[in-house]
Amino acid sequence: MRAADIPIDQEGALGLCRLLLRISQSSDTPTPPTPVAAEKTTPTLWERFDRWMAGLRQRDRERYLSQSQDIFDLEARIRALERRPYY
Repeated sequence: MRAADIPIDQEGALGLCRLLLRISQSSDTPTPPTPVAAEKTTPTLWERFDRWMAGLRQRDRERYLSQSQDIFDLEARIRALERRPYY
């Protein structure tokens, strides 16, 4: 079990940068509440690029795991990915 779960794997490096920017913006000045209609905007270029990169990374991981010979090999590969997320 890991000591700390860092959300880098799920969102990617750009997602982490976006999260840090949101935190820094929220701590500087208070933002007014946004209306519900504003939440349904189209994703920005960076968000689409981040989703595309996350999809590529997910496909690479699935391809790596699908090459396992048996359940023991699969479990060893999963443990290796948990220890070192970027293979």
